[in-house]
Amino acid sequence: MYNLINNNIQLVLQKIERKWVNEYDWLISNLHNCAQPAYQRRYKVFWRLNAARLNDNFCNAYFQALHNAKSNRPDLSKLTLALHGTPTHGNGRKSLQFSFASKLLHMVSPSMPIYDSLVAAFYFYQEPSRKLTPEQRVASLVGFHSFLFSEYQRILTNNLLAQSIAAFQKHFNPQHFTDEKIIDSLIWGYVSLSKDGAVANGQVQYQ
Repeated sequence: MYNLINNNIQLVLQKIERKWVNEYDWLISNLHNCAQPAYQRRYKVFWRLNAARLNDNFCNAYFQALHNAKSNRPDLSKLTLALHGTPTHGNGRKSLQFSFASKLLHMVSPSMPIYDSLVAAFYFYQEPSRKLTPEQRVASLVGFHSFLFSEYQRILTNNLLAQSIAAFQKHFNPQHFTDEKIIDSLIWGYVSLSKDGAVANGQVQYQ
């Protein structure tokens, strides 16, 4: 399936905006300012915390966790469950924010994968049922995240996306993208392209 990315790399790169690459680089290089409102505003736009309509109490807890993580990298499972303790919406409603927890971990350790629905779709991972306990759901999600870490290392060891990684680097000249983050970006771009109908209208080539 990585050949689909390699065979369609120019289309995938077109799906990724240069301003998105530049903003990621800015967030990484200015992580030391993560307690500042100006940084947090840009972070929330980039990582789509605003789109999730998370309340201020949760965001405050989130950025405190990010600040703490700079000097003490958290365990992803414990981080997710700790954030779950703070209501995310009105009426005290809590929700499991595993994707945002993985993004927080990635910011302090950029070789770590990021979990989101597009990466999950690429690997045919089905999110655990919300009928399960938070602990059971987190165990499944962390297991998939561990798979991503191992799989990205396999991709790099076996040069499965080498030409696409090189094309990304040449096209964008990123300053702070690890190879793992480029893999994440390529998968995101490919799945976004597919969801926009590039497969159905014949833009994506399978040879």
